[in-house]
Amino acid sequence: MSIIERMQAPFNKTKIVATLGPSSNTLEMIRKLAFSGVDVFRLNSSHGSVADHEQAVSFIRQIAKEEDIALAILLDLQGPKIRLGIFEGVRVAKVGDTLDLSVSSDKESALFVDYKGLTKDVHVGDPIMINDGRIRLRVMDVVGDIVHTVVEAGGELSSRKGVNLPGTDVAVDAMTTKDRDYVAWGVKQDVDFIALSFVRKAKDIIDLKQLLKECGKAIPVIAKIEKPQAIDRLDEIIEASDGVMVARGDLGVEMNPEQVPIIQKSIIQKANFAQKPVIVATQMLESMIHEPVATRAEVADVANAILDGTDAIMLSAETASGDFPVESVTMMSRIASEVESSKLYNSQYLFLSQDHRADLNTQITRLLDLLPIKAVIAITQTGRTAEKLSKAKVRHPIIALCPQIRMVRQLSLLWGVYPLLYKGPLEISEVTIHQVAEHVREHSFLKEGDQVMLVTGLPYFTLGKTTSFRLCSI
Repeated sequence: MSIIERMQAPFNKTKIVATLGPSSNTLEMIRKLAFSGVDVFRLNSSHGSVADHEQAVSFIRQIAKEEDIALAILLDLQGPKIRLGIFEGVRVAKVGDTLDLSVSSDKESALFVDYKGLTKDVHVGDPIMINDGRIRLRVMDVVGDIVHTVVEAGGELSSRKGVNLPGTDVAVDAMTTKDRDYVAWGVKQDVDFIALSFVRKAKDIIDLKQLLKECGKAIPVIAKIEKPQAIDRLDEIIEASDGVMVARGDLGVEMNPEQVPIIQKSIIQKANFAQKPVIVATQMLESMIHEPVATRAEVADVANAILDGTDAIMLSAETASGDFPVESVTMMSRIASEVESSKLYNSQYLFLSQDHRADLNTQITRLLDLLPIKAVIAITQTGRTAEKLSKAKVRHPIIALCPQIRMVRQLSLLWGVYPLLYKGPLEISEVTIHQVAEHVREHSFLKEGDQVMLVTGLPYFTLGKTTSFRLCSI
């Protein structure tokens, strides 16, 4: 299937991130997912081996080259995830039962927790959640290396289930030794984004960026918002990061679940205003892990995230370990297409600019909605022009022509942007227009005779500044 055939489908401005795993980490499955609408592939360092992830990187790069499409890679760091230890069988915790947790593995009467700081961080009356909040404990006492609790919401306990300490500012670094090893690996693999888990403050992002600097590469850092402390310091975290992810799984455990929808909308709004990409993740099409169709509630959830103004929507277990990875991506794409073609969506973003400064991009946004054009072609050296047009919610597709393949891949995450590698001249001239027209006809969905607006910077060396635009026919 050629790129032209792929782009005959409606242009989806909302990007799709798909997690790779046992159900999808093959050459042909990744190819199918790409053609179904995936823009960014997520490698989850919490699962799988380094060899598995290396194979995935190789497959993604091969498909992108063979099919002439931009596919980005997001490396997701595990972070300091607290888990139960390993024990035989299944233990049933009933409401009202006492349950002891220990930071020492030699206490037979207590369940081992692999976080040494547990006894220092929790206090009498604090809640402890296990297995994504399905089991809720309340701390009754802390004696030595044992935390005595009572079960408030029961269920089955098994080895290695996750433990959350909601409301507790856990005294642990955002990056573990494993995370640091994966950062070094990601630099060698030339991944396009790195997501940092359990961010609590801007310094967590700054520390990761410093590590990347020491490794010799500036890779954009996505802050995963999944802790209450991150909500309290959201503005500083957004400013320090290169993008954010609304990680609703742990966020819904750490905070009351009814708070999450409003928090999601707030994060998206703040990220858009700051002109940073934002991803909404976790349990978006959860039922499609084992069912071929989504529930109506899940479809509404995805649609609402798109209406909120997110750049991207993400699939986790649905594509990593589910039975219907391709169908899940196809459903995501169908929802995006339906929402983006609706009058509600268009009226919501018509003349909307999240950046309220009176710059040329804002004026172009207002002008574009009045013109009979098929697309905006942004010739950009830094990617900034495409980023600003994306956050201004330009109604037309933004075809970004970039001279660097890394920038092309990174722009794949941005709402409304269709990035292409372009090695021709960057300043507007008759020669440039001719070369651009030929290039986009060959590599995008545009056809001869389509009207476009060409946007670029003049002079060439004015980095990050949009200073010129021109209407033309390709």
